[in-house]
Amino acid sequence: MKNVLRNLLHYQDLLLKIRQLEHELTTYPESIEKLGRELKQHRIAVARAEEQLSENSKQKERKEEYLVLCKDNLEKFEQDLMEVTNQKEYSAVLKEIDSTKREIQETETTIITIMESSKELEIEYEKLKNTMIQLESTHNEAVSGFQENNQEKIAEKKKLEKEKRALEKDIPAPYMRKFNQIAAKRSGIAVSTVSGECCSACNMKIRPQMVNNMQRNPNELFICDNCQRILVLPEPDDNDS
Repeated sequence: MKNVLRNLLHYQDLLLKIRQLEHELTTYPESIEKLGRELKQHRIAVARAEEQLSENSKQKERKEEYLVLCKDNLEKFEQDLMEVTNQKEYSAVLKEIDSTKREIQETETTIITIMESSKELEIEYEKLKNTMIQLESTHNEAVSGFQENNQEKIAEKKKLEKEKRALEKDIPAPYMRKFNQIAAKRSGIAVSTVSGECCSACNMKIRPQMVNNMQRNPNELFICDNCQRILVLPEPDDNDS
């Protein structure tokens, strides 16, 4: 049976190398980062303009419906004016007519203002949208160029990921679960080698009895009393060096 703990250590090394490559492949130069920030700002601006245009359209629709209502009321009041029988009723209806006419005028003015505002906003919206499209194209080209310049790293990452998947099949599930639990709490470092009778991760001295047990049971899990990482004895060649 292969040494499971050494496989775990190798698995950890693969994960760390893959993580480093992912960082390098997604950490863009400042020029690309700047384009990304500008693109984000324009996307937000375009979204806000779309929301404002939508709100203007709804507001205009509400005002137009209200205008129709006011005109219907005006027609009714003018009809009522023809049917009044005394001066008091005449004055009351005339007051309603004047009030409704003012309301119609104010509503029409509001509708015109909304339309003018929407027209200006549409012009600004088209400018923002066109700029956003240009930025998206420029940003995508820059990212593609960056990725083309990193083909070796991409190929290396794929190679390591393939090796990682193959190695996972050789590590028993209980060991993988323990590894993942510790790695999640220890920034991805779940396995530590024993160096000079000390844990290489935290430098805490390992109990002699534990070291003896590790030597007798090379595939058993032993945990550092201090940092709670899985301990692995060095290869015989490591001691020679």
